[in-house]
Amino acid sequence: MKDCYLIVNEEKDKGFAFTESITGYLKERGVSAVSRRITRDEEISFEGEEKPDCIITLGGDGTFIQAASHAAAREIPMLGVNLGNLGYLTEVERENVFPALDRLIAEDYGIENRMMLRGSYSSADGREKVRFALNDIVISRYGKIRAVRYELYVNNRLLNSYDADGIIVSTPTGSTGYSLSAGGPIVEPTARLILVNPICPHTLNTRAIVLSPDDVIKVRVLGGRFSQEYEACVSCDGGETDTLRESAEVLICCADIEAKLIKLREESFLDILSRKIKDR
Repeated sequence: MKDCYLIVNEEKDKGFAFTESITGYLKERGVSAVSRRITRDEEISFEGEEKPDCIITLGGDGTFIQAASHAAAREIPMLGVNLGNLGYLTEVERENVFPALDRLIAEDYGIENRMMLRGSYSSADGREKVRFALNDIVISRYGKIRAVRYELYVNNRLLNSYDADGIIVSTPTGSTGYSLSAGGPIVEPTARLILVNPICPHTLNTRAIVLSPDDVIKVRVLGGRFSQEYEACVSCDGGETDTLRESAEVLICCADIEAKLIKLREESFLDILSRKIKDR
């Protein structure tokens, strides 16, 4: 590795002493290191910048996910350093960062590909949007606390309709995120499938649905007697939220780009899962 890009959550490394120790360590070993400080909700883009050998995120899973879409689009491998409380995506803990950097410099690591989702829709202001997600795409109510009715289509065939707070469409990587909190299953992250999980559905027999990565999903937001009560919004990986018009449709499918995760440990996902659960 000759050069890297550091994405730093300024809330997790206040004063940036830890960031400076990493950049100094890398530069002493002949590696060019550029750091960029971000806030929690800031959208990240690497367009117009030189392509580094890797991206290192300093924060938690949220920081990692913020950088994932643009890194995947440019096929840049990523390593996460966990400065938060719980991290499934962050490979390295703070106390182990320097041995990890030594392995990066020596190119002693593997790459694990993770599938991503592509979401397309028209926002309430009429703009056509295309966004990518490593974790999930969430369509949910906006404004008043009212259930919204959604129709779920798979390959243009109506599968089900829901009166619910929202719908989570998740990758296997995202199965340990919002989908898990909504009662969804945990999936091995390198699997290729799509999870659809309603949020607080107003029924006793609704469960998460597992679909093929080749399926095309359409979520339609239905109106009601009082349209203001049926406003909805869409968010990809918890980033920028767009409001949707009544009868809006969100199309979701497997993306043609993948996130490339740097793997230093030979620890299996089940080992990591067991450890993280015990840590909680």
